[in-house]
Amino acid sequence: MLSTHYHQRWLEDSPSNKQQRQQRRLRSWTSGGTMLALTRGVGVGARASERSVAAVVRHEGRCIATAASGSGSVAPQAYVSRSTNPWFNLAFEDHLFRTVDPAVPVCFLYRNASCVVVGRNQNPWKELNAAAMRSIDLPMVRRRSGGGTVYHDLGNTNYSFHMPRDSFDRRTHAELVARALNATPVGLHLSRSSLARADRGAYVNARNDICIRVQPRFDRSATEKTRAEADEQGCEERKVSGSAYKLVNTRAYHHGTMLLSASLGSLGSSLRNERGELLVTKGVASVPAPVANLSEAFADRRHMLTHDVFVHAVVAEFLRTHSAKPGTHIEVDESSLAEPTRNEGRWKLQENFDELQSWEWVFGQTPEFTHRVALHQPAELEAHGVEKDGWGPFAVEIHSKHGIVLDAKLADARFEQERTEDEVRSVVHALKGRRYDELALPPPWGPTSSPPAAADSIEGGTRATIRDALLAWLRTRL
Repeated sequence: MLSTHYHQRWLEDSPSNKQQRQQRRLRSWTSGGTMLALTRGVGVGARASERSVAAVVRHEGRCIATAASGSGSVAPQAYVSRSTNPWFNLAFEDHLFRTVDPAVPVCFLYRNASCVVVGRNQNPWKELNAAAMRSIDLPMVRRRSGGGTVYHDLGNTNYSFHMPRDSFDRRTHAELVARALNATPVGLHLSRSSLARADRGAYVNARNDICIRVQPRFDRSATEKTRAEADEQGCEERKVSGSAYKLVNTRAYHHGTMLLSASLGSLGSSLRNERGELLVTKGVASVPAPVANLSEAFADRRHMLTHDVFVHAVVAEFLRTHSAKPGTHIEVDESSLAEPTRNEGRWKLQENFDELQSWEWVFGQTPEFTHRVALHQPAELEAHGVEKDGWGPFAVEIHSKHGIVLDAKLADARFEQERTEDEVRSVVHALKGRRYDELALPPPWGPTSSPPAAADSIEGGTRATIRDALLAWLRTRL
């Protein structure tokens, strides 16, 4: 994210002086040889031509790119975020979706600092390895759209396309992105890689995912399915982009990820769930598939598989697809949170940003689920500071919805002492009404989220009560 902010006083341009003012703006937004604002991403290591810069006008208190279409249709708008804050980028995406005229095609591109993004209707305890995420301080973010869980970092660029609902199609914009990858300047078709099929390049499969074909020796991610579906050259499919969708009233959007040079090791450990089938949820489960970084599969095109080049390629293909004149994009960052025009009416950007970081959204959105955990050997409790005498095998069944425990009960209990069983049953019954993340280890979930409460932990040398031991054991199992 750039630390220097560039400001410009927007003036009403008459036809006679508009071009001169555009040229002055172009020069004033150049600093240290780096093109900013409207020219960012238009060229790589070179200044963009002034004639490629679309006019920018004041419209209802906001700046929008005119990039007028030759066909007389509604002019598309392209935005690029300079921020890597995932909560800002997802809030701004939703703000565009809620406030821009539904007839206007919109393209928004951004990348996030390292995080794991779950779908609106997903259960983070089913999808994620909270312990692994806590070990590397990798936060979870819940987005507004459905779909599966994805990993984001600076090697992954995200795209978002908004369109009228009646023109929504799951393949249209995936194919747009694939065309941008195959054509210059990215130029996958120009690659001479021995690990991936350049003649095939990027393509959209039957699940509407953007994929490539790689040689079996490329990685160790092959599955029975990918081997069975290998092509005539023995090349297997690898996913380089996943998508999710949202449809509301008259508007729809399709957004997705693009693995340019992401840290796939973090992806694997964070998304490796170890709870098995004992956690039964009504939420949407992710569909795992082998993935690949484009910069590794097409190493000779690595210099063109960067965030800036990809952004330029997608914006150019977006404008071409909508028959718009070549233009550029509008850049945004967290300073937009304070813009009065972004905080008017029903859909306020700052409120959206704050809500995405709230417990009510992150965990309160968790769908209904049940989780059963069992203790088979009383000796397991000794690690939590309690004598095993009087205990026996038992199970705890928890029913939760919107992040709150609706019911908890003891099952299959065979205690040696009735008094111990009664006390355990009482502790389990008292779990009703508690937040589930107070019992189970949660992943980091926001810039202001706190670590798990230590109230139930046992200090060395201190004998635990039955309540302390049971809660500490549940923390390790839920």
